[in-house]
Amino acid sequence: MRITLRQIEAFYWTAKLGSIHAAAGHLNFSQPAVSSRIKELESVLNVALFTRRNQRVQLTAEGRNAVPHAERLLNASQEFERLGRAGPALEGVLRLGSDESTAMVALSEILSRLKRRHPKLVVELSIDIGAVLKEKLRKREIDMALHTNAGAASHVIDELLGWVDFQWVASRELDIPAGDFTPELATQLPIVTNAPPSTLNALVQKWLRSGGFELEGMNSSNSLQLMLRLVRAGHAIAVLPMPVVREPVATGELRLLPARPAIPQVAYYASYVQNEAGGTPIVVDIAKEVLQAERFFVRVPEPVPVPRPV
Repeated sequence: MRITLRQIEAFYWTAKLGSIHAAAGHLNFSQPAVSSRIKELESVLNVALFTRRNQRVQLTAEGRNAVPHAERLLNASQEFERLGRAGPALEGVLRLGSDESTAMVALSEILSRLKRRHPKLVVELSIDIGAVLKEKLRKREIDMALHTNAGAASHVIDELLGWVDFQWVASRELDIPAGDFTPELATQLPIVTNAPPSTLNALVQKWLRSGGFELEGMNSSNSLQLMLRLVRAGHAIAVLPMPVVREPVATGELRLLPARPAIPQVAYYASYVQNEAGGTPIVVDIAKEVLQAERFFVRVPEPVPVPRPV
């Protein structure tokens, strides 16, 4: 038996997402199919890639070593598939806007893939909050933005990429009672968030108002990096996107506060100027690939079914 890409996909996404259930949902396969492909791969390699216990899986040492190899193979297969549909290489200048969450998690890889596939394309970056990027799109000062603020203008196309999970986070050292984290409890603690208008500020204010509270004295910063440092040091709590805090939460440096009511997921878009788009949809596809590979989205739109010929 030879190794197949389906087997590698099943292994890779189970490793990245942490469970066969999550990998099956991502790949749109049944759980038995994903499990079967992993077992086939283990049989061909003659190694155990996961340990299995109570329907949970955990990477073995051999599995951890196999993950980067699987990632390179899947990337190579994607590059090969694009040979027939990539079209001419992009040239000129792309004015790309990004909010800080994407900049921290995925922008470096997005730029690397653009450079490999379109070496003559020059990218000019603009990193800012979504409200500023939205205004720049409206004024045609940038060609494209990765952000949470759709609806800039009629000449801007908004493509929904997925939904991002936001959570209250705090330092492990901060003394916060166990149990539900409520708006009343939050008002007793120092809060840091973006200045208005911003997605983060609106999320925090709306959540507090759901409990009948209005908080005027919040600390503000338009730098997620600085906010993260303040939270890590125990100087404040914050609502932050999960892709940004996933690693410090996993290591135990930060903890999630179980918000009641829950904070709604936020839609995330790639927006670009219609009349000046050129090869922008190609860039959107690359951004989408990288963001999904980095588990940026808690869920993505359902694929639109292609009608079959009668």
